[in-house]
Amino acid sequence: MNVRPLGPLAVCCCAVLAAASLPAAELAILTPETWQEFAPAGKEVDAIYGDIVLRNNRLTAVVAQPLPTRNANMTVKNVGGCLIDFTSRENGNDQLGAFFPLGKETNWRTVHTKPEFPNPEVRVKAASVSVIFTAVLKENEVSAETTYTLADDADCLLVETRLLNTSESLKKVLAKDETRCDGTGYLKGSTGRLTWFYERWWDAAYGIIDAEHTTQYPAGVKAVADLDKKPAANEYTVPVQGSVTLSRRLYVDFDLARLQKRVDPEKWKATEVTTIAVFDAAGETVDDAYVEVNVGKKLLTAGKVDPDSGRLTAPIDDVAEVTVSTPAHQPVTQSVKKGEAVKIVLPTAGTVVAAITNADGGPTPCKVQFRGNGDTKDPFFFDKSGEHAVGNLYYSHDGKFELAVPPGKYDCTVSYGPEYDIVEQELTVEPGSKATLSAKLVRSVQTPGFLSADFHSHSSPSGDNVSSQFGRVLNLLCEHIEYAPCTEHNRLSTYTPHLKRLGVEHLLGTCVGMELTSRPLPTSHFNAFPLKLHEHRQDGGGPVADPDPELQVAHLAMWDDRSAKVIQQNHPDIGWLFYDKDGDGKPDSGFFTNALPHIDVVEIHPPHEIFLKPLIGDGDKQQNNTIFNWLQLLNQGHRLPGVVNTDAHYNIHGSGWLRIYFESPTDDPSKVTTDDVVHAAEHGHIVMTNGPYLEVRAETNDGKKKTSDGPGGDLIAADGKVQLKIRVQCANWLDVDRVQVFVNGRPDPKLNFTRNDNADAFQDGVLKFERTLELDLKADAHLIVATIGDGHSLGHVMGPDHGKDKPCAVSNPIYIDLDGEGFTPNKDTLGAPLPTKAKGSK
Repeated sequence: MNVRPLGPLAVCCCAVLAAASLPAAELAILTPETWQEFAPAGKEVDAIYGDIVLRNNRLTAVVAQPLPTRNANMTVKNVGGCLIDFTSRENGNDQLGAFFPLGKETNWRTVHTKPEFPNPEVRVKAASVSVIFTAVLKENEVSAETTYTLADDADCLLVETRLLNTSESLKKVLAKDETRCDGTGYLKGSTGRLTWFYERWWDAAYGIIDAEHTTQYPAGVKAVADLDKKPAANEYTVPVQGSVTLSRRLYVDFDLARLQKRVDPEKWKATEVTTIAVFDAAGETVDDAYVEVNVGKKLLTAGKVDPDSGRLTAPIDDVAEVTVSTPAHQPVTQSVKKGEAVKIVLPTAGTVVAAITNADGGPTPCKVQFRGNGDTKDPFFFDKSGEHAVGNLYYSHDGKFELAVPPGKYDCTVSYGPEYDIVEQELTVEPGSKATLSAKLVRSVQTPGFLSADFHSHSSPSGDNVSSQFGRVLNLLCEHIEYAPCTEHNRLSTYTPHLKRLGVEHLLGTCVGMELTSRPLPTSHFNAFPLKLHEHRQDGGGPVADPDPELQVAHLAMWDDRSAKVIQQNHPDIGWLFYDKDGDGKPDSGFFTNALPHIDVVEIHPPHEIFLKPLIGDGDKQQNNTIFNWLQLLNQGHRLPGVVNTDAHYNIHGSGWLRIYFESPTDDPSKVTTDDVVHAAEHGHIVMTNGPYLEVRAETNDGKKKTSDGPGGDLIAADGKVQLKIRVQCANWLDVDRVQVFVNGRPDPKLNFTRNDNADAFQDGVLKFERTLELDLKADAHLIVATIGDGHSLGHVMGPDHGKDKPCAVSNPIYIDLDGEGFTPNKDTLGAPLPTKAKGSK
């Protein structure tokens, strides 16, 4: 047997040669030359160059190259030699995390062939193709060999693992396979020897026929009685100089019902099956009907009806409960019996035809929310990981769509972020009819010289969620975010293909970035952008996380030849980060003695907590008030601009409820450059908000002439006098009733304006507040302005999770220097000690 390490673009492949005229299975190494032809499709694809594809006319399987650094994503690690992508050729829809033979702790490190296959070939055809990996187990003197085999026209992938004992004593081996199937809609269970996983929202079902095992003894040795007994769960006794072979068959199909029928077709023939037909009241088949069949509390089968016949069959032994639903129909449950032909009639759905435009009648992105009125329930179109339709929302990139909905009365809200007035419309949808939803979205809030951005978003490539990345882009676009770097966990990625697919590159600026993620969470998560993407390589060619936050930051700063980039400290516990390195609650030098100069911005959300006390919560759940601690940092001389971001992971109102506005040389998102964004971030030319648009500008006399600047700016006021100009605008669904100026982090009671006490300062139109304030400073000071709607909320526009949030905006500081010798911080800790790690931080 020839054994050798896996090369960078070549691997030896096992193939049983067949006549060229016969159909064949295929095996290929993914390279720039083979990628387009062999790489699978699907939301959860993790393949990269160097991985190995087994393919026939039915299936595509990807096995990761056996490298110690091979991770599928941030949370699916050590996948070398493991199955990471598995899909049918017909659907091209990978939803698998990984299948780990013998568990995720087994380190598969070599790959070899049987027989030898000549280099430098990277693809081969044969009647059957196999890839073989080897590993040494922790038990010593026991090795393992796993073979993946795919035959021509086979409907399953055969995975065989051979445990070999080269010692002179019996060896007991715990051998437990592990399967990682991530999804918010996954159903899991078993039917006989079949273990199954069904992601109903993304139409993928995986099945594993539990391992059978055979024991092989050395020549001339008789079987030992103990070895013939059924072993304990997952424990196998390997004879002296012998072996045990575990065999599994892995299947994939569109849904659970089809999977079960594929695995055990005889049961569908031998059993008197029940046929469930789904129609609407008009007699039309409901081709997207989802059916669940339950016996008691146990799920028997589930899946979509056949789109042509509207039917699904199930082998029911006696009586079962059948529940049928679609996004356009409320669930209907009915009892069925063995062998019965059941017809389930759903109310005929209606259709909403949307015609939503901008003020000039042209196309516009928008978010449409459908809320049930009276007896009508809120619709649920798709799980939160979805794309255009999620929950009771529809994200449209151009304002035009048709959507099937349950008949009823709906309160529809059409929105496009906080610069646009919303349109509310009551809509009655009749069965079998089309109801027109028309709206013209008017931009009432003007933001010249500033663009909106979210520097922190996620989707499925991050590994800690399963949201569609295309859905993330739709969410950002339809909330009128104008710049968003792609910041997946520990992987470089890009939004550009999705923007091109929609034809909206001119509406949303973007660049490649990442969130470099380690532990602990409050200190070791850093976003960085822009970075250079190396497509189809491990982590997109990005840097690797380090457990030391200071080294991690330095690593990011030096990446890509020390290129200019934004490095953002994410969701920190500022006490732990800056003043309590060992987390014991006692002040020390913190983490960032050396790394602080590399950090450009820090997340300090939520913005409304600028009005709250230094500690939030009680007891073991007590957290430091991040924005208050940020004010303390500013007073210690740390000029670290603040930002607020959503850190969105799912797509139902995920993006949009927090954003920043950064100063830009252009108001056109298609013309802004990433260098413009980097410059604005590094200099703090940023206003933070969850909706209201806040403008702040200071004007001073430096002794020679008048000068002015906005957030992040430096001004000299030789006479101590400052004119502070403040404006607040809100669209028709937002309002504020307080404006407060903070001088060196302290709210100045003389510079506090409320609608109750200063009615003349507030208005009821788009422009809520406009004042020029006269300040007379006696010492250097940084000035921050905050506005809030104490008596208001974001409302239903931002959904149930954030609808109760108070509208709020906070500017970054403007630094005023009185003597012209540079700004001098006052070291004030604002009546509270400098923070240490909070009790609730982990």
